[in-house]
Amino acid sequence: MEISAFSVRYRQKRQAHWRRLFTQALAELPGDAARHPALRRVEAQIALPFEYLAARDFCRPRGLALELVDLGDLARRHLPRYSRELLSRENLQALLEAPDGPRTDFVAREFHRVRRQGGRPAWRLPGPDLQEARRREGWMAGRLRKLASGGRRLAHLGGWEHLVPWQDGGGLPPLLADLQPLRLLLDEADGLPVQESYGQCYRPGFPLPENRGSEKNGAQCAPYDSSKCEGG
Repeated sequence: MEISAFSVRYRQKRQAHWRRLFTQALAELPGDAARHPALRRVEAQIALPFEYLAARDFCRPRGLALELVDLGDLARRHLPRYSRELLSRENLQALLEAPDGPRTDFVAREFHRVRRQGGRPAWRLPGPDLQEARRREGWMAGRLRKLASGGRRLAHLGGWEHLVPWQDGGGLPPLLADLQPLRLLLDEADGLPVQESYGQCYRPGFPLPENRGSEKNGAQCAPYDSSKCEGG
């Protein structure tokens, strides 16, 4: 899946500390702050990503290998900033004051974006972020190709922005086209067997689990919104 071993190890080590900082900052904010959508995303971000937990819990009882195939460079830059920036009272206050909306609307917009992108590839903005995205995609494609060697079957879980083609030639599809991978969005998996403990698959407009993290990648933003500042 699209996360690095560094990210998982770092998160496991710092998770309790992040939770304490978040609780301390909340104590200095209005009583209903914890219910604000932006702060609920922050709370999800300091937990282990839902996608990782679901994959781990699926693989373990079945004796399947879970391979973490992303580079850790982005995580090395962003995760250490959580304590001093993301979880500061000042940043959480700024997030409270910034315009926001229900998480279901955010998820629905992402499904709309990916379907529009799948039908008509767009350009990505040039610059360091694009260069890093291309490097990560090249690395992940190499790892996936190696794992699929010898006819082995695998399922890769990743953020949609790496799983669609782009006008700049990037994305995993052109790098793995000869393997003819099948791509499924989460809301297209209703007919597939799922682990009972996770219930139904999630569709746009349905509430997501509270500890589900966002794997959306992007540049640093101010205030520091964790849903846009995450990486492998």
